[in-house]
Amino acid sequence: MNLPITFTSLPVPYFFIAFVIFIAVLAHRRRRQTRSQQEANENFLEQERIANSTRKQDISDLDYLHFDIDALPINEYPHESLTSCEIVLVELSMRKIINLSDYTNTQLKRMYGPANFKTLSACDDCYQILCEALHTYADRQLALDRTEAAAAILEYAVSLNLEYSNIYVLLAEIYDKQSEPEKIRRLIELLSGTDKKYAAAALKKLETFCVNEA
Repeated sequence: MNLPITFTSLPVPYFFIAFVIFIAVLAHRRRRQTRSQQEANENFLEQERIANSTRKQDISDLDYLHFDIDALPINEYPHESLTSCEIVLVELSMRKIINLSDYTNTQLKRMYGPANFKTLSACDDCYQILCEALHTYADRQLALDRTEAAAAILEYAVSLNLEYSNIYVLLAEIYDKQSEPEKIRRLIELLSGTDKKYAAAALKKLETFCVNEA
């Protein structure tokens, strides 16, 4: 006796079941991601609305960086490559400088008001330019065999606690060539006191000097 064939009596391939489950999971994840993205966008717009309505605050007493141009060997050695750096550094010495990299644009506007945002952004830009200019200035001194001048520039940069890993690495290279491992260890101790990204990047390279020493 032949029995009628029904869909339920047919074997369902396992890969088809797995495929259906995969599609369902993928669709669920997409819905969740879309919902999360919408919530994030709404939250951002609300934070921006609040920030843009913040009254202008007094920013005269912020922790601006005290950059002393007299601490650098300006005009000690006439050379075109040095002069271009010195022009930038002299200009920076006449501007307000502050590191605001820990804050987003929205946070800055909410803390100090949107009316101060352009001014504060310019101060933060000066900080980034200063870091790069001091590193470049020292590097060019080295290229001219002015090791002592380069070390002095970098040591001054370190005294300012500049958050720029290349400064610490270049100074460690000078100390390594001068066989002064104790100074490298002091740099490592200094950087170990912060959890900033620049410190982690610098420490990874500085520690290789100590490994080579051992």
